[in-house]
Amino acid sequence: MSGLLKTLETRVPSKQILKHGLVITTALALIQLVLDGFQNSFFLYMPPIGVALYLLAFYGIQPIIVGVLNIVLMHRFYNCEGWQIGFWFNGIFLLLAFSTLNLVLQTVTNSFFSGYVAVAEIILLAYPFGYLAKFSNRGSKKTSPQQPSTA
Repeated sequence: MSGLLKTLETRVPSKQILKHGLVITTALALIQLVLDGFQNSFFLYMPPIGVALYLLAFYGIQPIIVGVLNIVLMHRFYNCEGWQIGFWFNGIFLLLAFSTLNLVLQTVTNSFFSGYVAVAEIILLAYPFGYLAKFSNRGSKKTSPQQPSTA
């Protein structure tokens, strides 16, 4: 048997990665549901300004929220060191991956984003997004124990 198949067969799913993915996909799906619910309100409010506010909320505020949530979860679950300053890039990466998969799912099923689609995406994408969220910030670095000074 090849080495890759042995590695895949002996790989045990991690509960931390599943929890991380559940929290991230739930946050992405809930924010998407809220923004879709208020989309008409945004677009009807003085159309150019409303569209600009919608884009600011979708591509400015949402990635910051998701990125900060991801960094906090990485610190909680994996004991990472330091505070990464690239949380906006981390969040925009996760948002674009979720939006792309969401668009493909909506196109294939010929449906719109609803609560049922959100629940299906949370269930289907929790584990893959756990890995994606963990490694979106260049992996996790464990904290090193403090060395006593000899001075």
